[in-house]
Amino acid sequence: MFVQNFLVAFPLFALIGIGFFCTKIRLVNDAIGNGLSRYAFVIAIPMLLFNVMSNITHLPPPNWWIAISFFGSCFIVFLIGRIVGSKYLKLNGEGQTIFGMAGVFSNNVQLGIPIAIALLGEKVLPSIAVIFSLNGFLMWTIATVAIEMSRNKSPSFKKTLIKGTISTLKNPIVVGILAGTAWGLTGWNLPPPVQKTATLLGDSASTVALFSVGVGLAKYKFSSSINFTVYITALKLFVQPLVVLLLCHLIGLGQTETAATFLMACLPVGVNVYIMAQEFDVLQGATANALLVTTALAAFTVPMMMSLFGLV
Repeated sequence: MFVQNFLVAFPLFALIGIGFFCTKIRLVNDAIGNGLSRYAFVIAIPMLLFNVMSNITHLPPPNWWIAISFFGSCFIVFLIGRIVGSKYLKLNGEGQTIFGMAGVFSNNVQLGIPIAIALLGEKVLPSIAVIFSLNGFLMWTIATVAIEMSRNKSPSFKKTLIKGTISTLKNPIVVGILAGTAWGLTGWNLPPPVQKTATLLGDSASTVALFSVGVGLAKYKFSSSINFTVYITALKLFVQPLVVLLLCHLIGLGQTETAATFLMACLPVGVNVYIMAQEFDVLQGATANALLVTTALAAFTVPMMMSLFGLV
């Protein structure tokens, strides 16, 4: 089972490796990678989600308990990360926040969508769209409030909530989900030439997104923060999936919903964590390490964890 799942997932991680290798030998550069990443995030992935969600009347309805399971695990593991960061790594409040975020903020979009389709099929996308819609908003809000509190400022929850909501509604991923859902509920079909164009754009999402991940990873370098990386890797690739699985069973999610939620938790650290580290000027080397290490290991750990618990 593991070998079968590994072979299914391998081409996806191979695309990341090819992007990484092409950058290292200077066939492409950061500017190209940034352009590809922007295209994937703003056009291709939203169009893929639009295409899927426009068929929402023919797909299983999304289960909102998925959000409870996934983000409940994020909250629990985030607190565990803060405790570990304080007790064992002697981090201050800001460091604890970024460290905790590294243990829960997954690469859900660029990597999660292609792997979910490959291992579980498009039928799970409406369910995990719940995670895509809320992930950035919730994670950034928690991080911002926690950082402000650690800096002895009085965080404005109202302003943070309003700013986060506006940012979420402007997110191209969320726009694609909402627009596709709205179109699907009309029962109308796009004209064939338009539908073909939309399909071509959506079909390019996985290849471009994964290649751009590899290009982006090539600019990060290993630092001396190996001990931080080990803890982050354990939290992200093993602890969070196990907490998610426990919550899914406690809530009583079905096999498909559990598999989709578990897969999202198994994914490696997302680049947003490094952006957070830069924004707040803390643990930049450790988060860069975690990006590289968890992405490389995920080629083995994702199919291994899915196979181990019989979820694919």
